[in-house]
Amino acid sequence: MIAYRHADRRYAFLWEGPGQPPARWHQAGDPPTHYLSNTPDGAWAEFLRHEEITDPDDLATVRRALWAVEVTDAPLPASRLPLTTLRGGPSSYAACRAAARRLRNRGA
Repeated sequence: MIAYRHADRRYAFLWEGPGQPPARWHQAGDPPTHYLSNTPDGAWAEFLRHEEITDPDDLATVRRALWAVEVTDAPLPASRLPLTTLRGGPSSYAACRAAARRLRNRGA
């Protein structure tokens, strides 16, 4: 399967330091978290949502790299979080971060 990730053009594809800005599945100071999408448009949509860009004029100075990554087709377990949490706004991030922390503590 091919997955897509946008990244700041100034940095390598994989984030290696602890300075990653917080998002749905990690908070400041957590180990690096890599966000992938199954389409290029999905990767861009996630970037726009995270940066709260709603005006097309704001894109004039945006410079990003879009990476295509081959990932394993191994089956993944279904999430135990409700869809409203998985698809929710920033108020749902605490539950997502707690779930991610539990998975990281188990070796994910």
